[in-house]
Amino acid sequence: MGSASPPKTGLKQAACLVCRRGKIKCEYLADQGRCRRCLQLDKECVRPDYHAGRQRGIKNKRVGIDKAIYQVQQAARRAGKGGRGSKADETILARLRDILHEDDDDDGDALGEDDDDAITSSRQNGTMSASASAQEVKPDSGARYHRPPGEMSLAVDDAENPLQLLARASYFTPSAEERGKRTPQKTRQDAAAASDAEHAKLNDFFSITRSDLDVGDDVDPISLGLVEEDEAEMLFTYFHEKLAHTRWGLDPDLYTVAFTRTRSAFLTTTLMACAALFVPTAGSLSKRLSNHVKMLAQCVITRRHRSVEIVLAFVVNIPWIFPGQRSTDDETCWYISMAATIAIDLLMHKTLVSKEMLDSGIGLTLARGECLDTNTALEIDGYEGIEPWSERGMILLRSRERCWISLYVVERGMGLARGRPFMVPVTRLIKDCDDWPKSTIAASQDGHAVSMAVMRRDLDVLFSNVRSLCDGSQNASSDGSAIARSIQDAIEHFFEQWHSKWDLSIGVGPDRRLPPYVEILVSHTRLSTYGGVINHPTAPIEVRRFFRTAGLSSALNVMRAAIQGESLLQSMPNNTTIMICFAACFALTLSAYTTDSSALAPSIRKLIVEAAGVLERLGTITKHRNGLSVLYGKYLRQIVRKAVTTRKASGRDLAGPVAAANSNSSTPIYALASTTTTTTTNAPALMAPVAISAQQPHPELMHTQLPQQQQQHQHVHAQQQQMTQQPMLWPETLHFSAMSGDQITHVLNQPGNAFEPSFGGLSWQDMNNFDWLPFPEFGM
Repeated sequence: MGSASPPKTGLKQAACLVCRRGKIKCEYLADQGRCRRCLQLDKECVRPDYHAGRQRGIKNKRVGIDKAIYQVQQAARRAGKGGRGSKADETILARLRDILHEDDDDDGDALGEDDDDAITSSRQNGTMSASASAQEVKPDSGARYHRPPGEMSLAVDDAENPLQLLARASYFTPSAEERGKRTPQKTRQDAAAASDAEHAKLNDFFSITRSDLDVGDDVDPISLGLVEEDEAEMLFTYFHEKLAHTRWGLDPDLYTVAFTRTRSAFLTTTLMACAALFVPTAGSLSKRLSNHVKMLAQCVITRRHRSVEIVLAFVVNIPWIFPGQRSTDDETCWYISMAATIAIDLLMHKTLVSKEMLDSGIGLTLARGECLDTNTALEIDGYEGIEPWSERGMILLRSRERCWISLYVVERGMGLARGRPFMVPVTRLIKDCDDWPKSTIAASQDGHAVSMAVMRRDLDVLFSNVRSLCDGSQNASSDGSAIARSIQDAIEHFFEQWHSKWDLSIGVGPDRRLPPYVEILVSHTRLSTYGGVINHPTAPIEVRRFFRTAGLSSALNVMRAAIQGESLLQSMPNNTTIMICFAACFALTLSAYTTDSSALAPSIRKLIVEAAGVLERLGTITKHRNGLSVLYGKYLRQIVRKAVTTRKASGRDLAGPVAAANSNSSTPIYALASTTTTTTTNAPALMAPVAISAQQPHPELMHTQLPQQQQQHQHVHAQQQQMTQQPMLWPETLHFSAMSGDQITHVLNQPGNAFEPSFGGLSWQDMNNFDWLPFPEFGM
């Protein structure tokens, strides 16, 4: 097409492109290889080998870029003269004119370097093609153009440059749909990007909930300087060793300081704050951490953070929440509801199933809506790169399940203690958790948590059976005594079955006795069952009379377990405190209906005072403890004083042995023979009566008395066996705190400790108090 080399001899050489554009004579110098003008401008001297000239039917000599610009100008003039263009056409024309003006401005420059290069390239790339195209696409201005098949591809293929392609497109009037398709490239790219962003936003909106971690230097207690790293390690170790038996749900091998900091600042601060409560020298540190915990709790709610660790943080906070202005306005119920909400948002209530089983359906016994594949569970928790079948993956998945079980146990216990309806549902994991602690990756406290989960789960069935038996007693031919025995058999069978399964696995010592915390929970559960029977509206009077003794025995056992296990209850949770107080009020209410000759009422009041002392001491185990149990201990002392005043005013409280001598021909002597009952195997050993002041442990010796306590239990157990073989003269008051569970039951069944007939006119309001005692109203 064109060359910068010297021309061939004997042929007439045309002017170069630079001289032709300036319309001057091209003086060619053979030795220089360039003409004079190109030398002056320091340009490349290009001469076409062949010039086609004008073709037949073509009214101009324009080629290349000149031809394309000319065609665009003519198309714009034609469209402008028509006057029938739409708004979109006017927009296109305005855009074309802007492009032409920009091109004219570029051409007006004095032989600009970029323009010369572009012109040279354009003229070398298809002069004949441009001329032929012009001849082919010459339009008929009076008719609408219909594009034949394949013309679009030809027009695109043989176009020299974008302007020429635009000029060809201007020869016909496209439809509105076609005009919408041919938008500028940048506009199409922007529209595609906007569409992709909208699509991604829509998909993200309808995707499953993912964990949103509360981490960062602005909330991490170590980064903020609230605690040093070595202090954090010490507090974490203290929690796992001294407090884990109080609050289940954490794997000590998983939740180290380093791992917990990467997952949740709320949980990290909570564990350290709870541990600092029981360290005597950590008063200021405890205050700083406790204030930070409250701030993080508000931050989690405001920013809507969610993760398994946040659920655990709420659960761990609950046992030691500081008291509010009233007994009903602390954060316990609020924390429970928030933990349950976040847990359900993260699908923790669903059963974990492998993806292969879920896809194939082979061996799947659950509805798909109840299942969650393990890969999705790890993805929700933020562990995308971990395989569920790996050891790490199995530990993380088990931690998710452990969190749900712990939440269920805490919520059910709180509901029973505070008289609130249950919120956390009984899921498939809870139904099938009996063998869950037998895993090779089980934590040390998994058995304790699952044992209580099983009891709370099966308690619903027991309550349902008891209510059905009570409702069936409404027939005229029903026997109240037989119904009472049926209810007793159902309750005894329930607890015997539980003890036979769990005493050996979670019991301590050679006798496999239940830890004090668990024993209090079991005794309170039995008490709640008896209270529910007494309170049921269709229960016959024979049933209520029968279970008054059983309920009183359970209430006394709750307080007895707290007094005997004081050294092991240094970190007593608030919920356990409420259970003890409920048992004391239950026993005090029933003791008001004992006969005048019985020493039972003063003995019960003495036991309540001893339990109150335990609560007060445990609430002040450190100077900064500020335990809820202090207020409940003072409350028990107050209602006992009121009960004594009321009984003396009515003239019913006589001197114990004197009243017994006046009422009976001889002082009763009872042989305390041990009986085989359910509580025999799970009751702590008998402790010798000691002064209340002598039972208070020194703060520095906290949590260090377990071996001595076990030896003391074994020693006292031998004393207990000797005592049961000898007759015993009733003292002025009975030492219930030094008895075992079966001994308390034996004492209550003695003839001299009978209740007044028909409960002595027990009111319906008092009946309601047996199911749940409204503390703001009771005894005030």
